[in-house]
Amino acid sequence: MPVSAEAILQDESGRAVLRFERRLSHSPERVWNALIERDELVKWHPTPFELESEVAGAVEYFTVENSPEMPVGAVTEYDPPRVLAHTWGEDLLRWEIEPRDDGCVLVLTQTFDDRFKAARDAAGWDLCLDALTSALEGSPAPHRRDDEGRIPGGWEELNRAYQERFGISPEEATPPPEM
Repeated sequence: MPVSAEAILQDESGRAVLRFERRLSHSPERVWNALIERDELVKWHPTPFELESEVAGAVEYFTVENSPEMPVGAVTEYDPPRVLAHTWGEDLLRWEIEPRDDGCVLVLTQTFDDRFKAARDAAGWDLCLDALTSALEGSPAPHRRDDEGRIPGGWEELNRAYQERFGISPEEATPPPEM
């Protein structure tokens, strides 16, 4: 399975920043709705949420069973349909939508402290962004967890590829969270 050409890992003021860029054939408004509407988020996001649509508004995350999974986050930027940024546990997620004649470009940056989780998170976001693209197209998500909680279709392969790309040995890599 190829690693996305858009996924890069940078250092910014001592914190790791994972960056994805995806070209989408949908309007910024359509993509914005997929980023903020819970009914849309459940189709592709690992922890769907509901948010208060203002800076400093609360973000409440849910599991598939609709029970709270993480501490309540906070909106740090809110500029529809252009920028949404919010905390996700200890991390900061920033979604930027840039209009194009044929749709838009979605840029996702995740800022975090534990550089050794970059490969696992990159693999996860790679699959989630594929699922977002499928959801926008009205197709079923290409990657869903099986009965044992594994993601078929290449998470392990992507994780290994990102470990190599980012210079993270399997021994020092942060393992995925328990599901």
